[in-house]
Amino acid sequence: MTTAVHALIDILTLEPLGGDRWRGRGSREDGAEGTYGGHLLGQATAAALASVEAERRVHSLHAYFLRGGRPGQAYEYVVTRVRDGRSFSVRRVAAYQDERLIFELTASLTVPAGGRVIRPTPPPDFATLPAPDTLPGYTELMAALDPLPLPADWARRELAIELRPVNAPWVARGPSADGGIRHWIRAAAPLPDDPALHCAMLAYQSDESISDNVLIPFGVSWGTPGMAFVSLDHALWFHRPVDLNAWLFVEQWPAVAAHGRGLAHGRVWTRDGDLVASYTQEALMRFDD
Repeated sequence: MTTAVHALIDILTLEPLGGDRWRGRGSREDGAEGTYGGHLLGQATAAALASVEAERRVHSLHAYFLRGGRPGQAYEYVVTRVRDGRSFSVRRVAAYQDERLIFELTASLTVPAGGRVIRPTPPPDFATLPAPDTLPGYTELMAALDPLPLPADWARRELAIELRPVNAPWVARGPSADGGIRHWIRAAAPLPDDPALHCAMLAYQSDESISDNVLIPFGVSWGTPGMAFVSLDHALWFHRPVDLNAWLFVEQWPAVAAHGRGLAHGRVWTRDGDLVASYTQEALMRFDD
């Protein structure tokens, strides 16, 4: 198992403090002033899952980023048990750093059940997508770029979740037909067969580049000098069990930008064309012009 995978598992393994409170490790310096949003999403999801029986799985979460956390400092997660029913549980998770409320998440969890199925149609070019094993990795691509489109600490970090770009402003194919970023993802080393861990990892990963999509039409990135860009809120729905030991295809695209805010959408597919998850995020955009 790689160092990065070990580190991410450690990040998502919370220390119980008693009374529905958990402590999570602080984030690393990653080129941004605040904590990477996925760090908070992943840890808060892990806290919600730790407060229910093992058979209950997250099916949706809704989160607000309230303040920028400080890298390197631990977080305390306080879980409120809003409801426990026969099939569904609801948890509200508040993240604190130095007694300041940084982040809030509400998660709904359920017992897996059968039912009727609607199988959505994958992207039009899904059958002809390049296989992940034929594509260079994100870190390899970034190492060849000069200048870098993003801060070096972020662009050249070791990844716990492998990322093979298909479409992006920094690859030869450019953005997708929808003007967005698309890539394959998979754990960089085999993970334990732990559904809660895979779920928290996808929550962590879902913040990767999602809001970057609303900057593509403007020809900038969050690392562009003079650019102020922070996540405001995030929603994620799990439609099927997550297996990050297998390649998953992530498609993202910009939806709208207005009044200093931008909204982007994302979907996660298996290689067989089954929709695993859907998500969306809104970000604050401020241009220094």
